[in-house]
Amino acid sequence: MIAKGLKVPPLSRATSLEEEKQKQSSSEHNQDQQDEPQQQSHEIIGASLDEEQQESSPDASEQEQVQQETFTSTKGQEECTSSVEQKGTSTGVQQQSTPEPGSLQYITMKEMLADLVDLLTGNPPVILSLSNHLFSHGIIPHDVYNAVAHLNHTPNERATQLINSLLTIIQTHSNPNSVFSSLITALQKVGLKNMASKLMGKLKTKGGHIDPNLEQQQPTITGSQSSTPTTVIELSSKSEVATNIGSLHSRFSSLDSKLRGEIVKRVQNGEAELIAIARNAAAYLKIPVSSLKYGDVDELFDSLQPHYDFFSCGVLKHLTDTYLSNAQTELTQYIDSVDKFSELSQLKHIRSTIKEKLSSLPPAASPTTSNQTKPVVIKLNDRWEEMTLTNFKRVLQYYFGHVVTDIFTIVEIDKGSVIITLLLPTSVSQSLIDDINNKKNSMSRLGILEVAIDKNTIPIRREDDDNFNTSLQESVKAGDSFEVSMLLQLGADPNSKDERGKSAVEIANEGGHTQIKEILLTGGGELIIT
Repeated sequence: MIAKGLKVPPLSRATSLEEEKQKQSSSEHNQDQQDEPQQQSHEIIGASLDEEQQESSPDASEQEQVQQETFTSTKGQEECTSSVEQKGTSTGVQQQSTPEPGSLQYITMKEMLADLVDLLTGNPPVILSLSNHLFSHGIIPHDVYNAVAHLNHTPNERATQLINSLLTIIQTHSNPNSVFSSLITALQKVGLKNMASKLMGKLKTKGGHIDPNLEQQQPTITGSQSSTPTTVIELSSKSEVATNIGSLHSRFSSLDSKLRGEIVKRVQNGEAELIAIARNAAAYLKIPVSSLKYGDVDELFDSLQPHYDFFSCGVLKHLTDTYLSNAQTELTQYIDSVDKFSELSQLKHIRSTIKEKLSSLPPAASPTTSNQTKPVVIKLNDRWEEMTLTNFKRVLQYYFGHVVTDIFTIVEIDKGSVIITLLLPTSVSQSLIDDINNKKNSMSRLGILEVAIDKNTIPIRREDDDNFNTSLQESVKAGDSFEVSMLLQLGADPNSKDERGKSAVEIANEGGHTQIKEILLTGGGELIIT
């Protein structure tokens, strides 16, 4: 018998083999006669595979894939494993019951794994919503669901558990496309539509099939007992952050040069005086005008460098609004781009590229120190790695006001928890120290470990204190809605219990904090009314 689905080669080939063997010596002939059936069996299989490959050769536009198939010879029941290139499912070739590790859905998920984990980690309230959806549809098992819902795990640990489990399920499932489609649907329903589109797009480029219905946007799941949709941040991937920083750097260098040129024209035409521009800038920055040099426009801008960079250009906007109305639109568009970048970019991804970019910036965009600036080093809990630059700016504004937010420049972002070094005018140093000492309890709840201004270090929170659930309960009791919102982003669980067995939602309800209760419900909190 011939293995099912394989064609017998032409008789002439078998005959030529027999004639060749008859020319050998008697002893060799006898030995060959013993081996001949096995050799013929393998020869037939090899010839049949060649013909099968030729007949199954696909057009360039059709999908190809490589699968391992096992064939059994007629005599001796020996197995011969051969790599068969085929189009779709070749007739008569038996497929394995489980998909290959190289299935298109598996490869797509594996390539996007890091981005998926980062996206979920940056949206802690969404992790449980996504897990609930996948569990209710029978995609993930109960033990995975429990691990993802575990209160003592960090958002990164929970997200990693969920996505790695999905990757394994897709690898071993008999219908990986059904699991992949369920994930797409779940992402759309929890509001992560951009990621759903990215996954579908990547699968398409690999030749995979996507159900057209999946490409229709789905409604967002809302929080329990809340009409407000769960807040979702469609975070940029690491590569997108690096690309965007490069683009901003290039645009800023060009814009900085253009603004200098426009100021030169104004001065040359007698429409403005350099001393007046210098005084205006000094007043905005709260620094002595004597600290600036203004022999010419370039000298003035160079002396302003410690106070602006391509992430923060408040002083440039102030000067443009005052002297260059014709350049306002372009600068405003640039600032809008920076704001959008800040909203979608996690600090850890900015850190991975910012040093390289800052070190290679042209002089006009690279921040430098001077006698009129002080370094301010803010050390944060490592949960802040997953937070966006906008989150950090909001914290600065909340504690120190617009004065600091508009004029700080980022020097570097380091590891070792999260360490962000800023440059600020010396004139605001003492007021900054006073604010920190007055707000240490609040800053501690948000995971700020210490702040060092010049050589003055102010300790705030223990580095090993990762209990943000307790911080959330304390913020609810204090009635601070800003803290509550930030702590949910940091991964605090709104359903965690205090020593009385009360959740943050229940504490807010008892205290009459209606706005905070709505924030908690939107962030995944549950309130059981008996």
